[in-house]
Amino acid sequence: MAMPFMSEYIKRADVFTPYGMTRPMPARSLAQNLPDRTLIVGGGAVGLACAWALASAGARVTVLEAAQVGRGALWASGGMLAAGFEACFELEPGHPLADPYAGFLRRSQRLWGDWAPQVQALSPHRLGYDQRGSLTPAFKPQDHERLDRAEVLARRFGVVTERVNARTLSQIEPVLAPGLGALVFPHDGQLDNRIMGLVLADAIRARGGEVQEGMRVESLVRQGGRVVGVRMSDGAERQADCVILATGAERFVELAEGARMIPVKGQMVRFDLPSGQAPRRVVRGLSIYLAAKSEGRLIAGASVEPGKTSLETDPETLERLVKAARQALPGLQSADFVEHWAGLRPQSRDAMPVVGEVTPGLYLALGAYRNGVLSAPGMAELMLEAMGATPRSATADYFSPQRQALRS
Repeated sequence: MAMPFMSEYIKRADVFTPYGMTRPMPARSLAQNLPDRTLIVGGGAVGLACAWALASAGARVTVLEAAQVGRGALWASGGMLAAGFEACFELEPGHPLADPYAGFLRRSQRLWGDWAPQVQALSPHRLGYDQRGSLTPAFKPQDHERLDRAEVLARRFGVVTERVNARTLSQIEPVLAPGLGALVFPHDGQLDNRIMGLVLADAIRARGGEVQEGMRVESLVRQGGRVVGVRMSDGAERQADCVILATGAERFVELAEGARMIPVKGQMVRFDLPSGQAPRRVVRGLSIYLAAKSEGRLIAGASVEPGKTSLETDPETLERLVKAARQALPGLQSADFVEHWAGLRPQSRDAMPVVGEVTPGLYLALGAYRNGVLSAPGMAELMLEAMGATPRSATADYFSPQRQALRS
């Protein structure tokens, strides 16, 4: 049974909490706590998600995007909704927020099951949402050890997995190179990241919000110790009851050092494959990922280059990506890549999301790092909690801008 979206359960007699439990709703709707006028700086995955959540809850929202909506890190990403893989292979198990973060990713992935049909109904663009799962193949004997460790973490984090042998792997993904088996994450999925921005912008406008492009914000406007708007590049001021910074890896000079993002560059390539020659599921390999999109596009990526801010690609990295992609998918042996690009992931100091009020009237929605598309609904939900529109959960405190890890 599909879970209700935020604006729906705000109106009900009970309220959905981040981990699926319900508790009585106060007599006065918490939605009334929302600021009337909100400016969101940044039209990427997280900024647009926050705008959709707020507009759906009845707030007046305007997104100010410096360039084109969805053309930054969102456009450059892989569009994967791989909470299972991320928790079991990419998350540092010793991180003090590992368990809350794994739960947050699972929650956000479930939210997409409600978001996707709702926003799709408000846009002519095809979001390309699917839940066919992801898998991590083992091509070498030593790969089994990493799959074994991942299964242990899956049990710890509550991730559903299925271990398959070589024969089953060849049956479910016959286009892949012969492997020794795989770990399947049946609840993972993907969407078309290059369409996501257009779909969310349409949905926001359908709910009465505004999405404005070519609007560069230079600074914040403060009054009496509170942020009351922004100053644009042309000197004009835009007034608001609060401002949300969802600026990704872009450096915003007025932020305290602890809240500034570390850019992590990622390079990717695209192949074109006829229908039937691409994997049905997202392939999250140990050295490459492959994600088949609409119109025969196959995305292969991605490098991880902390601190680099150039969006230029380099031949050595592209060659490594192409080689790994061809090893995993033999059908690419005679195919040349037709596009290459780079994007910047926003990583916080402790590699965790940063969501909430940092000073009166100023909220942050930053630090999605490698999971901007996946975590966008979850970060939007935390933003509603931070603004008092839904009951505050422990998750909101874990990822608050006020946490000690961002201060020390």
